[in-house]
Order: sequence, then structure tokens, then C-alpha cells
Amino acid sequence: MAVTITIANEKGGVGKTTTAINLAAGLALRLSDQPGVFGRILLIDMDPQGHALMAAAFGQHTAPAHQSLSALLTESPPPSIQPMLRQGEHHPNLFYVPSHRTSMSEASRVLPTLMANESRLLGALQPVQNQFAYIIIDTPPTTGDLLINALVAASHVVIPVETSYLGVSGLRELQRTIEAVQLHFRPDLRIFGYLPTLCDEQRGETQEILQELERRYPQVVLPPIHKSSDLAYAHSSHMDVFTYRPPRRRSAQILSSSSRATQEYEQLVDSVLNATWRLVTNG
Repeated sequence: MAVTITIANEKGGVGKTTTAINLAAGLALRLSDQPGVFGRILLIDMDPQGHALMAAAFGQHTAPAHQSLSALLTESPPPSIQPMLRQGEHHPNLFYVPSHRTSMSEASRVLPTLMANESRLLGALQPVQNQFAYIIIDTPPTTGDLLINALVAASHVVIPVETSYLGVSGLRELQRTIEAVQLHFRPDLRIFGYLPTLCDEQRGETQEILQELERRYPQVVLPPIHKSSDLAYAHSSHMDVFTYRPPRRRSAQILSSSSRATQEYEQLVDSVLNATWRLVTNG
């Protein structure tokens, strides 16, 4: 049974997509020598903009509406997800479901009118839960049924937090949303960690904000991700940072290069594996 991790924050520009694609790619690399389903990763992009998919398979990330993620969310009964699965461009064991920007935007408007509107993604993913080790879900920067579906489908949540006062203050609404999902749908939904992002050591407030996060959320604050031109260039090149800045020798044991961004996202990948691999292997 796959461990499903949703990357969530109701604020935009905090590194959700960067985290989703680099966590998915890093897991794919780290598990590339695992047999069968234990080496397979699935990336789902609930953001209508589809930027995570662009990094996974640019030019192949879209499909007609009836063959895309929006159909899984809005059609009754939904089509089979199996024929929609596609292989990523950079990692043969990283798969995704293509999107359709206009129909995903329409889905966000239609979902509230449908039966079982909060759990449609969960239902769509159930037939392939035993075909992947991890499912990583990117989310839109808004509250709504697309985000709720991503949380209901998840076993864990990673929350990227911009290291600014606004970034920290905006977490209360997301916390309420997660608590509502736990109460009504997924009592087992767990916050895996708060991930400080866009850290700038030259800003005096950064250290204060990191300390405030530790005070508010003891033992669930993950090591920070610093601002990096490599992350920006990788994104504009439509690839993950491990592909953009690979080590001289690639193996499942070596993900990071001299790039600080690869080192920090490798640390996140290993944190996830250390905490959840037993859940994957025990089903």
C-alpha cells in the first residue's frame, strides 16, 4: 500500500511545487534499485496550472479532458486511472496522471455540487494504491475542494512554510482545514512536518522565524530549504534539481551534488524514507 504525501499550504509562492517535484524525483532515484512496486512513485498535480507535471514530463504533461485528472474527479462513475498513467521524462520509475488546465479549473467549480465531492481523488487512487511505493500530491494555493481532496487522499502532509512573518501567520487556517479533514474523513492523517523554505540567511528575521516555528510545532519542523538559483533554474528548465545538478556518479545511494539544493532535498527524501518505509513494505 502506497504512502501518500500531500504537499499543502493555502498560500502561494512558498515552494509547494518545488517540494513536490523534488521529493517525488528524489524518492524515485533513491528507490530505483528496489524491485517492482517498491521502486515506483506516482506524482499527482491538483493545481490547475500543472507546474509539477511540467517538471516531470514537459510537453507530455497534458491530455484531453476526458483522459486527464479532471475526469477522475468529476465524472460519475469515474474512468479507470490505469490507462492514464504515464512515465516521467527524467526517471523511468516516476509516473504521473496528465492534466488539462481548463478542465481542472472547471473541476474546482463543479466539485462542490457533486456527491462524495471531498473523496473523489481518494476513490480514483484506490485501484493503484498497491502499484506504487509513494504517491506525492501537489496542491493549489487556495482553500477549496481540490485541496480537500488532496488531504482526504493522503496519509501524511508536508507543509512548506516561507520563512517570513506572513508565511508563519498564514498557517492557522491550514491547521483548521487539516483538523476538519481529520475529524470528518481521515483521523489517521498525520502532519509529517513543517518545511521552512526560501530561507535567506542574510535576512535578520530568518533565524527568529525558524525559532518561532520550533516553538509552535516542536519536533515536527524539518531542516530548512534555502533560496537557491539552482532551484529556480531547474524549474525554468522543466526538471527536478537532481536532474539539473546531478552528482558525478549517479546511484541510489548518491543523490546530491555540490549544489546545496540537492543536499537539502536529499535530506528531506531520507527523512521521509526513514519515517515511512516500514509502512510501504508492511502494506
